[in-house]
Amino acid sequence: MTTDVVAVVHPQKSGGREAAVERLARWAHAVGLSTPHVVTTTADSPGTEQARAAVASGADLVLAWGGDGTVRAVAEGLVGTVSALGIIPAGTGNLLARNLGLPLDLDAAGAVAFGGTERRVDVIEVGLGGRVTICTVIAGIGLDALLIDASEGLKSVIGPTAYALNTVKALRQKKMRVGVAVDGGEPRWFSARSILVANVGGLVAGLDAVPEAEVSDGMLHVVVLPLANPVDWVRTGARLALRRAVTDDSRYHLQGSSAWVVARETAPRQIDGDVVDPGRSIQARVRQGALVVRVPRSGTAD
Repeated sequence: MTTDVVAVVHPQKSGGREAAVERLARWAHAVGLSTPHVVTTTADSPGTEQARAAVASGADLVLAWGGDGTVRAVAEGLVGTVSALGIIPAGTGNLLARNLGLPLDLDAAGAVAFGGTERRVDVIEVGLGGRVTICTVIAGIGLDALLIDASEGLKSVIGPTAYALNTVKALRQKKMRVGVAVDGGEPRWFSARSILVANVGGLVAGLDAVPEAEVSDGMLHVVVLPLANPVDWVRTGARLALRRAVTDDSRYHLQGSSAWVVARETAPRQIDGDVVDPGRSIQARVRQGALVVRVPRSGTAD
């Protein structure tokens, strides 16, 4: 039984710190634990430092209360440790929670965080040219980064619809000339609008960009989307909805333990739904089983 719990809380999500303290105390007391220690994130410190401090203090369980950015930041502080990540999905996409089959209702998620089982999952270590970070779901370069570039204020008001408002801007995105090298091999060159490097591929509304991926398969998956014409757009949309794994001239799938994606021109980039600085490359490698996560007891445990 976990005895030391720290909660890293985004102060602008689902009532913020005050609501978090009340709910966390209730969930902890229900399983005989004391109220968790609560720390909040800031713009300059989104959760990684807080998670590392929690591990250093002896925490067995570190909760991430917030959206995908908070979850990823906390996960980065826990990678390679035995401390477990508990996810309280208080964001818009909640992508890692969805891919792990976690409930999106906060009370149900709290019950899993405090009473679930532990599972080791993969993460992707991502180099962006000058800095290295962690990806738990999908990193991408090109069109996908444009689609998700919505303000936090807008997302808090209209939810996932905020992403759809970027469609017109995204449709104007030019194709890129991109090389993809997997496991140190020779690069394959593509003309594409979006390149995804995925740990898992589940998105919102039941869509799946990378149905081949599984969170503990020890692989990263690269999906190249040319989106060259209206037929490609229709086929891609249908496959996302049907969760269908197909490789043809409208979708290329590669997999391995490492990958290097290089574009000839600077393009927008994103990691787990958060837009990062534009650039020309993404370097990635799998860290197999590097993160411990609390999941429902019906899930797969170590």
